[in-house]
Amino acid sequence: MNEFIIFLQGLPSAFEMAFIYSIMVMGVYITYKILDFPDLSVDGTFPLGGFVFAAFALSPHGFFGITSPIAGLILSALAGALAGYATGYLHVHQKIDKLLSGILVMTALYSINSRVVGSPNVFITPERSIYEVVTYEKHFFIFALFSVAMLGIKMFYDYKIKENKYVIRSISIYILILLSLLWYTMGTKNMKLLTTVLLVFVIKMLIDYVLTSKFGFALRALGDNENLVIGLGVNEKKLKIYGLMISNSLVALSGALFAQYIKVADIQGGVGTIVVGLASIIFGLGVLKKSKTINDLSIVIVGTIMYYSIIYLALESNNWSKILYKSLNFSDSTISLLEIKPTDLKIITALILVIVMGIGLYKKKRQGKRGK
Repeated sequence: MNEFIIFLQGLPSAFEMAFIYSIMVMGVYITYKILDFPDLSVDGTFPLGGFVFAAFALSPHGFFGITSPIAGLILSALAGALAGYATGYLHVHQKIDKLLSGILVMTALYSINSRVVGSPNVFITPERSIYEVVTYEKHFFIFALFSVAMLGIKMFYDYKIKENKYVIRSISIYILILLSLLWYTMGTKNMKLLTTVLLVFVIKMLIDYVLTSKFGFALRALGDNENLVIGLGVNEKKLKIYGLMISNSLVALSGALFAQYIKVADIQGGVGTIVVGLASIIFGLGVLKKSKTINDLSIVIVGTIMYYSIIYLALESNNWSKILYKSLNFSDSTISLLEIKPTDLKIITALILVIVMGIGLYKKKRQGKRGK
């Protein structure tokens, strides 16, 4: 019973981490699913955001006297956009292969990241961290009002592109989530989860707007049929670079939030980031079905939450499994061997992907047999 209570107490932290990573996953979704561009620079862009924010945090005067964490987040996103431009430039103008362009930028960023603050890792000062600056006493009421205002904007936006019944369904889901968040925040006085969810919600709305604009439709068409876009007279080179810039700005922004959350920017912090992004996308799109109530962008966010919930459950299962192993009279060496360690996360991720993709193939085979 105590283990279960400990598990529930740690669940909000897992959600906080999942929402932080979901911003990165949205960026990866743009390159891999929309642009059809395997951008491996993500592993370098993610820590770049953290180091740029760390440089901002270490500066006594911030950015031209602006010391708000929002300024640091914007600078991190701009740095990510520059990394995306570099990848796009190498591919579009230098005719370097997509995969190799990403690898070259990722390799270069490994050296650049360590030079941003002159160290391969650096602590983030609490005075500049958004998770330390935002407090329940000063900001809860403002955030609550802002949340309601954003829901109103979301409802107005959905009303223009969806049927009434789907607007009611989607808004009902958002209202339920908001009420749960406010209830949790009032009970714990912890603003981290509410702050992160609000940031994710605002970013998602902006990306939704971009993807449903003329630019967004052109971006989707570019990934599906590049020759068609060229035939329509659209500058496909600029379009591809813009898409990579948007994607990498999201990745760097996520990295900046991650660095603030763990209070340190580390050069190794981006290792395996692309795997997490792809796993969340495949998991979300493989488990959940696209509908008029929830779009692909929402699905990949939910996929990230589900992915991190499974990872968290796997790591916390050690407390329960040890009791089971001891009741079965397993030796200490055997228990140590069977124990799930943080280094096993990649194996768990691989297993999740194999299961999800296996289920997808099985469904396709069944549909094929029914078609015959």
